[in-house]
Amino acid sequence: MKTLSKRFVTLGLVVCWISILASTVVQASPENSGYSTDKLNALKNKLDPYVEDGRLPNYLLSIYHKGNLIYEAKKGHVDVALEKPIERDTIFWVASMTKAVTSVAALQLVEQGKLSLDAPLSDYLPEFADLLVAPGGSMGADIVAADGPILIRHLFTHTSGLSYGETIVGPSDVSKMYDELDTFKTSSSTPTIMSTIASIPLRAQPGSEFNYSMSTDVLGALVEKISGLQLGEYMEANIFKPLGMNDTAFEVPEDKLHRVAALFTPKKFTVQVPGQTKNFKPFEEQNYCRQKPAAHAGGAGLCSTVDDFSKFMSAIMNDGKAIGGQILEPATLKLLLENQLPIELGDNPLTQSFGPAGKDLYFSLGLGISTDAQRNPRYYWWAGAANTFFWFDPKTELSGVFMTHHFPVMYMLIEQLYSGTTAAKL
Repeated sequence: MKTLSKRFVTLGLVVCWISILASTVVQASPENSGYSTDKLNALKNKLDPYVEDGRLPNYLLSIYHKGNLIYEAKKGHVDVALEKPIERDTIFWVASMTKAVTSVAALQLVEQGKLSLDAPLSDYLPEFADLLVAPGGSMGADIVAADGPILIRHLFTHTSGLSYGETIVGPSDVSKMYDELDTFKTSSSTPTIMSTIASIPLRAQPGSEFNYSMSTDVLGALVEKISGLQLGEYMEANIFKPLGMNDTAFEVPEDKLHRVAALFTPKKFTVQVPGQTKNFKPFEEQNYCRQKPAAHAGGAGLCSTVDDFSKFMSAIMNDGKAIGGQILEPATLKLLLENQLPIELGDNPLTQSFGPAGKDLYFSLGLGISTDAQRNPRYYWWAGAANTFFWFDPKTELSGVFMTHHFPVMYMLIEQLYSGTTAAKL
């Protein structure tokens, strides 16, 4: 009996240590990882003026090599009173960075045979049958019937024909309907949001072009329907717990609310004059991370920290493996690391949604891919509406997370930070 008790104690200690190891990010010097501290400090010199000139309320940049934190730069405050400095454990609304996590959750179901990439969406959500299309998002054009169903793979690649509101994708009749019908309102239930989205005409035929959209929110709804769990519950059991992402959730618990950064928005859309009054104010209309949402938005609802997101990237770079288990098999991970857009969409398909900023960008089943002139991947990435973003390069095992809390996107700094980091190689 004593032997059995000792075994249980030993097992408990092992589980405890696994949990501690999974939740801890090790710090290492840049030089030991082959990078120059002096050259990495050039990143801080580029970023500090954004806070000093009043363009951003704060920032936190963390660079990782093989999952170890090798560099950190930060400036600014997380509260409206500008008294509490930003810290490494500050919690941010990561907005569309959520899409990468939701895509992994849905790919787990594909891997298990519970979701088929080439099945019609209407097989799972019947409200998406018999859809109409308003070409180019214009209701003034001839409204036509969809010439085929939305397939599940179309949701992963944003080629479903679905759209977003005007703040995100610009003006059109269809995007205006997304705003007017409150498709982004998480106080509504997931089934209600899905029915609303299905009632709006598509802006393009399914599979015909890349259009950034609420497709990943629909993927999140599929995860809920198939698993029987709310999206956050599914992610907690199948992604967050195995990876030790202890500070990532759709709702921040009360005992962690003091770590949540206040969200800011521009006072007016003008060019900031250095030395003048700060050009942002508290964004009181949005209360992400501080409320209990009825719907878990698979495209935009997560709150997280730099270290938590680094663990997510590390697992992808490590063939899906983590101390707490395997989140995806290597064969499935290829779908995340290879362009999945049809060749018929031509070169630079993301310019359809992002204009010149979409040049040399492609998309997998959940990640943006920055490529060189020969279409070879440089790094994988995505960003959020509060000016947050992440990137990683499996070849060098280097990754980075940039956090701030300023809505909407005004400063796309990812290319500067990626290039500056790679230039710091010894």
